Amino acid sequence: MAQFAGAGPSKAEREHRFFLAMAATILTLTVIGFAPSYYLRAFIAPPHPMEPLNPLVHLHGVVFSAWVILSMVQAGLISAGKRHIHRQLGLLGMLLVAIMIPLAIAVGIAGIDRPLTAPPGIDPLSWAALPLLDVPVFGGLIIAALAMRHRSDVHKRLMLVAMIDMVQPSAGRLIGMSGVPGEAVGPLSGLVVVLLLIVLIVRDWLVTRRFHPAAIIGSAIVVARIVLTPVIWSTPAWMDFARWLSGAG
Repeated sequence: MAQFAGAGPSKAEREHRFFLAMAATILTLTVIGFAPSYYLRAFIAPPHPMEPLNPLVHLHGVVFSAWVILSMVQAGLISAGKRHIHRQLGLLGMLLVAIMIPLAIAVGIAGIDRPLTAPPGIDPLSWAALPLLDVPVFGGLIIAALAMRHRSDVHKRLMLVAMIDMVQPSAGRLIGMSGVPGEAVGPLSGLVVVLLLIVLIVRDWLVTRRFHPAAIIGSAIVVARIVLTPVIWSTPAWMDFARWLSGAG
């Protein structure tokens, strides 16, 4: 009995705690990163001039905040053994995804005509590539995760990779607060995403002595998007496309 009482958490429990800790990290980065520009904008002066908040931006903020909070709650429910509630809330997650994807596209297009949305020194036409090229990545990862919900090991890794991918905007705002030049914000915020992906991949290796395919494939897609975005956004083809989207062409 004494031996049983002193036993540590099982392998499954440790994994649940890891995913909960990662969800908490993502939520924390989101809140801190968007505090000056959104959550606490009325109380904290932003580091540089910003566009006024309009209804579309508010809707985007509410929906994506709800998604990050829901992800944290879902990870907590699994850690607490409340799988039945986790599955029920999954229906809310599906509804949010159906709203998030077109909403992200709309906000990305609208940002082209809101020049202060981009970091100082970055053309808004170029900066629009970051959200618009990312929509099929995080949207595809989330949809794939929902489709694989019967495979919990695949589901939670794809979902975590999608959530890590969504960290780049909040990481960029955090980096921008430090006075880093605008042209460095994208690469450095992408580096934050890559480091979080490495944490997931290395943790899998340390625990199981193998790399999980879902984590590797999902991470490779995200890293490819991070690397290709600055290559694409300065090309004449992208600039023409962005002008067409904004109606300025």
